[in-house]
Amino acid sequence: MLARIACCLVSLVAWSQVKAEPSAVRLMSFNIRMGAGQEGPFRVEPGTLGCLPQCAEVIKAANPDVVGIQEIDRKTNRAAGLDETAELAKLCGLHGTFVPKLKLPGGDYGLAILSKEKPLSVETYYMKGSAHTRALMVCEFADYILANTHFPLKAELCTDASYIVRAKLFERKKPVFFMGDLNSRPNSEAIKSLQKELEILSDTTVPTFPAKAPDRTIDYVMVDKAHASAVSVSKRQVIAAPQATDHCALVVDVKLCSGE
Repeated sequence: MLARIACCLVSLVAWSQVKAEPSAVRLMSFNIRMGAGQEGPFRVEPGTLGCLPQCAEVIKAANPDVVGIQEIDRKTNRAAGLDETAELAKLCGLHGTFVPKLKLPGGDYGLAILSKEKPLSVETYYMKGSAHTRALMVCEFADYILANTHFPLKAELCTDASYIVRAKLFERKKPVFFMGDLNSRPNSEAIKSLQKELEILSDTTVPTFPAKAPDRTIDYVMVDKAHASAVSVSKRQVIAAPQATDHCALVVDVKLCSGE
């Protein structure tokens, strides 16, 4: 009897140690410029997928668990009627989630998240932009929340957007990873504002734009400070792929500790 109890205790200890092991998550942020390539008009040639296959190759090579996509169209005339999220998801073998931020002839312009698992929920919050409405896309997954955005071009509007991001991502029960093309340099007021509630995980010393000859950092991956102590970074990458788009892709490998 004592031997059986001892065996059960050993099994319980072993099980708890397995549960306590940190889980690895590969995060990716990527502005794909509507699959229109790294320069020239914002247009996909009818009958083609534009540069979506090249974008897909970058994503597949990185093999992320989840990727935030900025600048993506759904069935617009300029995208030759393509549902670019569906096409990119198919090419990458991932689940695709799209949220619109602007109506255009034929369809919508917005944000997307590609992921290995389907989101449990999706929220969208809107922000004022220089030329059009901007959006914050928030997807909840089993172990974390991913927020994806594309900030305005004007510095003061970026700062205004940072206040909205901080308000909407505050006091979440799971780690919140925030990413996107923020159109703001590391020493800008917008980034300083975000850092009051978020910690930067990506390498800000490596330029992210333009992909052909990067000279400035405007793309980021962050985590909310409330959960930063439970997150450790094991690897950071900045991937330039000018054959695909005008922004470098960011990849950050993290480990999530349960804290139990």
